[in-house]
Amino acid sequence: MTARPARKRLQPAERRAMILEEALRLFAERHFSVVTVRDIAMVCDINVGLLYHYFANKDDLVRSALGYAIEQLMAGYEARRPVDTEPLSDILAWLDIHMELAPTLALMVKLMSDYASSSLRDEELDGLIAGFYGREKILLEGALRRGVEGGRFAPVDIARTARRIGLMLDGIFYASASRGDDRIVADIADLADFVRDLLGAEAPAHASMG
Repeated sequence: MTARPARKRLQPAERRAMILEEALRLFAERHFSVVTVRDIAMVCDINVGLLYHYFANKDDLVRSALGYAIEQLMAGYEARRPVDTEPLSDILAWLDIHMELAPTLALMVKLMSDYASSSLRDEELDGLIAGFYGREKILLEGALRRGVEGGRFAPVDIARTARRIGLMLDGIFYASASRGDDRIVADIADLADFVRDLLGAEAPAHASMG
C-alpha cells in the first residue's frame, strides 16, 4: 500500500490563511448556511478541534473569511496606489487590483450576495460589508474630486459617478456568475476605458492595467 505523502507543516499564520481560503471557497461553491465546520476541516485535512483553535465557531469563520478577502483587496490597492496621488491612477489602481484578485473577489461577492438574500442577519457581517463599500466610496469620490477640482477630469457629479463605477464593478462579478462566462478581467479592462472616456482623461504613462 502506497504511503500517504507527509503533510506540509504550516506556521500558524499560514494555516489560518489556508483555512480562510478554503472556507471562502466552500461558502461560495455551496451556500454559507449549509457548510459546516466539519466540512471545512475535512477539505483542509485538519482535525475539527484544531480548527476551533483558530476560530470560535462557524459564524466567526464566515466573518473572518469575508474580512480576509476584503483585507487582501485593500492591501493590494494600497500597494498599487501611486505615490504621486494622480487621481486617474488612483481609480485605475482600484480597477487593476480587482482584475488581479478576480478569482478571490468572485468568491467574496458570491458570499455577500448569498448573505444579503438570506433571512440571517449578523451585525458584524453587516458592518464588514458596509465598511467595505464605505471605503470604496471614499477612495472613488476622493479621486474624482481631485480630478474635477484640478481640471484633470470633465465636470461630473462626483457622488453619482463614484456610485456608478462601484455598481458597474459589482455588476461585472454578478454577471460573470449569472452568465457562466469568464470575462471578469476583460470586462473590468473595458470599464477602465469607459471611465477614462467619461472623465475625458488620458491614462498616466505609468498606470498598470494587467
